[in-house]
Order: sequence, then structure tokens, then C-alpha cells
Amino acid sequence: MSGLRRWWRWEMHRELTVTPAIRFITFERFVKGTVLVLAGILLIALSGTDAFQDFVQRAQTELNLNPGQHIWQRLYEQTLVRFGLASTRVRDALGAGAVLYGLLEIVEGIGLLRRRRWAEYLVLVATCAFIPVEVDELVRHPTAFKALAFAVNIAIVAYLVWRKRLFLERPSEAGEGLPA
Repeated sequence: MSGLRRWWRWEMHRELTVTPAIRFITFERFVKGTVLVLAGILLIALSGTDAFQDFVQRAQTELNLNPGQHIWQRLYEQTLVRFGLASTRVRDALGAGAVLYGLLEIVEGIGLLRRRRWAEYLVLVATCAFIPVEVDELVRHPTAFKALAFAVNIAIVAYLVWRKRLFLERPSEAGEGLPA
């Protein structure tokens, strides 16, 4: 048990080397986290009233979206109308989930920005946790956007496991590099 604890302390106090891939992952986490937090807050703010349906109608008008066009019709029917018809409880739960997941993404980005090794593990676990859901969604309703998001997540996981050797490096027996 002492060896595992020693390895854990050594591993969590190491700083990671910033590469272009780590910069990309950091940027991606901040962007995705910010969008999710803002979308979740907006969904929660609008869920208790008819303001959400009004928002959807106003967005359609202001963005000059023609629901008769194929891609806009699918977007309108499958997302905005479905959320607009959902109960307040469901919209609040989705909004809270989006805010929490967005905050997790931002914490990952902050950890990577501060060059913390634990952030690599957090990114790996959080990304791997949703891969089965992404595969299921990609099989049921394939789109180019979903395929791209899946490919990016697989590339992130592969990079962190292979290139960074997350689970292969060990402290030396002499205790070099171990925190006091």
C-alpha cells in the first residue's frame, strides 16, 4: 500500500509538458465548457415560463430560418420543439446537467492550463465515460457533427494514453522526483 501511495503522490505532483495537442485539448475544454454552462443557464432561466417557446420563435424569425428547409426543419423539430414541449422539470434537469458538465470541462481546462498531471487523468476519465453514449448516438442518428466529435474524443484518449504514457511511468526506486 505504501508503494501505491508513494506513486500517487509522485504522479499528482508532476507537471505535464505542454505540447500543441495539450494546447488544443485545453482550448477545446474551455470552449465546450463555456458553451455548456451558458446554454444550461439559459435553459434553466427560460424553463419556468413560456419564454423558451417565445425564444425559439424569435430566434427562428431573427435568424431568418425557414423550417421548410431540410436541415433547419430537422434542427427545429428534433431539438428546439422537443425541448420546448418538455416539462419544466425535464428542462431544469437538462440545464443543471449542462451546467455541471460544463463546469467539469472548465476544471479540466484550468488543470491543463496550470500544467497539472491530474488534469490529464481527469480529461481521460471524463472523455472515456461518454464514449459508449457517443457510439450509441452515432449508430442511432449519425451526423457529420457527431462523427467529428467522436473522432476528436477518440484522438484525445489515444494521445493521452499512448503519447503521454499515463499509466506506464513509475518513480525510481531511489525516490527521485518524489515529493517530500
